[in-house]
Amino acid sequence: MVVGDESFDDEQAEAAAPSTTTPITAAKKRKEDLCRIVPPRSLLINVEIFSQPRRSMRPRTYDHAMSQTFVRRVVTGIDTAGRHVISGDGAAPNTIETDTVAVSEVLWIDGPLLSIGDSPDKDNSGFALEPPPGGASARVIRMPGIPVGADPDTTWLRVAGDDAATPGMHATDTLDLMVVLEGSVVMGLEDGERTIGPGEFVVQRGTLHRWRPADESGWTYFVAMLRPDLNTKADIGGVKPATSGDKPVRRVVTGSSVVDGGAADHRVVTDSAVVDGGAAHGVSSPTTTITDLWHTGGPLQSVEQGGDPDGPWSLVPPAGGLWFRLVELTPAPPSEDGWHFTPTIDVDVVLRGRVLLELPDGVQTELGPGDVVIQRGTNHRWTALGDEQFAMATVMIDATADNA
Repeated sequence: MVVGDESFDDEQAEAAAPSTTTPITAAKKRKEDLCRIVPPRSLLINVEIFSQPRRSMRPRTYDHAMSQTFVRRVVTGIDTAGRHVISGDGAAPNTIETDTVAVSEVLWIDGPLLSIGDSPDKDNSGFALEPPPGGASARVIRMPGIPVGADPDTTWLRVAGDDAATPGMHATDTLDLMVVLEGSVVMGLEDGERTIGPGEFVVQRGTLHRWRPADESGWTYFVAMLRPDLNTKADIGGVKPATSGDKPVRRVVTGSSVVDGGAADHRVVTDSAVVDGGAAHGVSSPTTTITDLWHTGGPLQSVEQGGDPDGPWSLVPPAGGLWFRLVELTPAPPSEDGWHFTPTIDVDVVLRGRVLLELPDGVQTELGPGDVVIQRGTNHRWTALGDEQFAMATVMIDATADNA
C-alpha cells in the first residue's frame, strides 16, 4: 500500500547500532522507520518521535473513542497448560506515533506454513515494505489530511522513481486487503480516481495505484499485505471472479494484471476492469451477518489470485488459504450460543459498536472501534453490547501447519 525507496534491514541496523540503546537512539531509529513508511517528500511532515511506554497488558474495559489510543491490540492463545487465555492487551511492540502519522504493526508472518502458536510479532523492530514470500503483514496506519491552502494534487503519497506526471503511482508484489476506519482517501487508478470512505473495502491486486487524502481531516486504515509464494504448488478451488452484488457493503477490487518479466511497476494490465459496488456473497441469521469480501482458494501463488466463493459456504478457509470478511452482530438477549474455535489466526478489526469477547473460564474483555484482536485458535464467542449493531473486518488465515 505505501512504498518507499528500500526495505528496512533490521539486522544491518542492529549491527550498526551501539550496544546500549538510549532514548535518543531509539527515537532516531523510529523516525527513520517512519520516513521509510512515509517518504518525507510525500507530505509536509516535521515531527519528533519519542520512546513511548508500553501500555498495560491486562484486559480492560473499553473506554476510549477511536484514535484516542493507537492501537489497542488484544492477543489470544493457548498456554502451556492448555488454557485459552488473553496473552496480551495493549500496544503492539512495533508501533510508532506522532501528532499526524502513526503505524502499528498488529501481525507479522514470516512465511508459509502457519501454526496457531506462532508469535504475532517479528523478532526485530522496523517496517519492511513487503513481507517475505508466503508471509503477510497487518497494520493500522494513520495519515494526515490536506494541509490548509495546499493543492490536493500535491499531496499524493510519493514513491521513489515515480513519474512526475502521475506522482505516487506504483505497484507492489502483494495482494492488499484494506478497509478505511476513519476519514476518507482518494485512490488513483489508471482508469481514474475513487474516494474510499469509512467502512469501505479495497482489494488491491498488484495493479498500479496511488493514494492521497480526500480532505483536511486525515484518514486511518487497516491493511493486510500478502506476498505470494511462487514456489508453492497447490490446487486452487472454490473461487470465482469477483462481481458486484446486492450486499450493502462497498468493495472495490482492482483489475488483475500479468507480470511481463520486469519490475512490479512495469506490469502489462490485461484486464483493467475494476469491480466497484456491493459485495456479492454472504450468509446471515437473525443476529449475525457475514459478508465475504475475498477468498484466495488456497495458498497465495500470485497477486491476482482469488475472488468470490464458489460452492458451499465454509467458516474456515482451505489449507493454506484465507478469508477476508465483514462480520456484523445485532444485540440480542443473553444466551449460551456462539462458542466456536477455528484452526486459523484471525485479525479482527472493530469498525463500529461494542462487543464482549469471551474465552473459557470467565476470561473476557470489552472492545470498541479501532481495537484489534489477534485470535489464535482459541474457543471464544462474541456478544454485541448496547443498542448499536457491531461490525468488524476479519482476515482468517489457515494455521494448520502443525497438522500437516
